[in-house]
This record gives sequence, C-alpha cells and structure tokens, in this order.
Amino acid sequence: EEHGVPLAVHQVGSVKLALSDWAAAQLRREVERATAIGARMGMVDVADVATLAPHIDASDAVAAWHSPEDCYWAPPEMVAAFHRAAVLAGVEFRPGVQVEEILVEGGRATGVATDAGPLHAGQVLVTAGAWTKPLLERAGVGPLPIAFVRHQYAIRAGVPGVHPGLPSVRIVDHAVYARPEGANLMFGTYEPAPLTFAPDGVPARAEDVPLDRAANDEALRQVAAVFGAAADSAVVELRGGVVTMTPDRGYLIDRAGDVEGLSFSTGCNVMGLSIAPSFGEDMAAWLTTGARPATFAPFGLDRFAGVDPTAEETRQRSLDRYESIYRDDESAGHVRRYGR
Repeated sequence: EEHGVPLAVHQVGSVKLALSDWAAAQLRREVERATAIGARMGMVDVADVATLAPHIDASDAVAAWHSPEDCYWAPPEMVAAFHRAAVLAGVEFRPGVQVEEILVEGGRATGVATDAGPLHAGQVLVTAGAWTKPLLERAGVGPLPIAFVRHQYAIRAGVPGVHPGLPSVRIVDHAVYARPEGANLMFGTYEPAPLTFAPDGVPARAEDVPLDRAANDEALRQVAAVFGAAADSAVVELRGGVVTMTPDRGYLIDRAGDVEGLSFSTGCNVMGLSIAPSFGEDMAAWLTTGARPATFAPFGLDRFAGVDPTAEETRQRSLDRYESIYRDDESAGHVRRYGR
C-alpha cells in the first residue's frame, strides 16, 4: 500500500499446541504477553482445533491458542517486492559483485573493495547475514559472539486436505512448525543437534549449504499423532541456509566503535524475515539523522563486555538458544534430548 508494489499476503491465522502440562502453562503466558501489547490471541478448546486446522489431529494436545491475524507470504515474492520498491526509491543494486573487504582510511569507513573495483561511500552498513562477521573482523571490529547454525525445512507433497487457506501450526514441545505451501505442506523444526559451521567454514553461498532430511523426518515422527496424514508424504524440496545465533538471542545492531561511518546488523536468531522491514526503516533513520532509535537500545555490542566471543561456552550458549527457541525462560529446563 505504501509503495504500490503488490505482495500476496495470506492472513490465515495460526494455532499453537501444547502436548504437556509445562507447555500448556507456557501457552497461557504467551497469551498474557501478547494481549498485553494489543495482539489478538486467545486460548481455545482443543476440540475447536479440528475446525480451525482440519488437516491435523489435535486430540493428544492438552492446550492450544489461536491467533486469527497471523499471516504468511512467500519469501521469494517478498524479496522481489522489496527489490522493486527499492528500485523505485532510487536504490542501485549490483548483483553478482563480490564484496572482498571494507575500506578504512584514517579510522573511517570509505567504502568497500569488490571484485569489480572499489565502491566509495560516506557510510557503510553491513547486513550480510552469516558473512557479516568476517567482513567486520577484517576491518578491526569484534570478534563477535555469534554461532553459525544450519536451519532447514522440507516441502512435503501428498498430504491430504492442504490448501493455502489453512493456518500455520506450531508445537511447543518439539519446536516444529508447519504451514501450507500451495497444496504442499512446509514442515520444519529447530534441531536439538543442528549442523554448525566454524567462522571460516561458512559456505560461500546459501545454495552450497549441505542439507539432510533425517532431522526433519525425526521431528515428524515425534509429532506423528498430530501430523499423521503427513507420515508417508514425499519430500519434494529441502530448503536451508545458515542462521546467526547469539548467546542471549538478541540481535547485534550497532556502530563500530573504532571505525567511524561503519554500522552493522547481524545476529538474526532465525527472526530476520520478521524484523527486517521495521529494523531496516529504523536503521535508515539512524544513518540519516544520527539519532539512535530506542528500538536498538538492547542490541549494542557492548552488552557482551567481558565475554570471550571465541570461548566454547559462548558458542554453546548460542546453540542452546537455537534448540530452545520455542521455550520461554520458565520452560528453559525442558530440553529435547533426541538427536543428541
């Protein structure tokens, strides 16, 4: 509506299930937190889930909530829409150009060196996902407390009754999520023992990330009572990439203290798709006005003062944040052990 660029949004709501008492208590806390900030969400009878999400069997659940305004969209369509809106706003893209390093002269960022020659600029903002850390550290920023984790999900075909109008479904106990992908079912999980990468071992492209459906199949077995119709489904596509996790599951959005004119946004914690539009707007305001938005106050690098970013303990805390992404602090002790 703001930019005149169409994007198909499926506002079909979402359902979250609890299969145990501790998870049911967490659902109630989530509803309290959500309603306190004005979100439409409420606990529903488990029997009502059959109407809300007829493609699953929630009879083994002990609690459920429903959020009627939740929505989803196809990420490739979103990227295309953002790209089109940016072009209309005057942004210049250089696809296929490899950024090799940040240029720094006299303590100030002056641009970037690329395989097509230097690009000079008054300010440099690094938002390169899993490739942000090495670019910054070569410019003297950091090291950053980040772990590199493979996240993957499957597109499953042949699941009866799936259509685009169904809600997303999540299960707290096993950190699984599913939503329609046309007539197919997108099914994913946050693995208890995910594949990780060393800082210098992150694949050069997302397409080079090695994928393995075994963890997805295991997650489906864990929730077979709910997604029984998907038990024999065919995996027609496996998608994945590298996400950046921090020890406190907070983003890293800051300016480089020792390099003037250099800023960065990383540590997506698997939520980059959700926060990118609003954080991008706030970052643009910071760069153009010099006033740091209040939204970024919790995400400065200085909060890790005294923490050794290279320590195995720091890395493990970041990995624990991935495994526990569906649990709040009061549920933190309910660690999944399968797959370890």
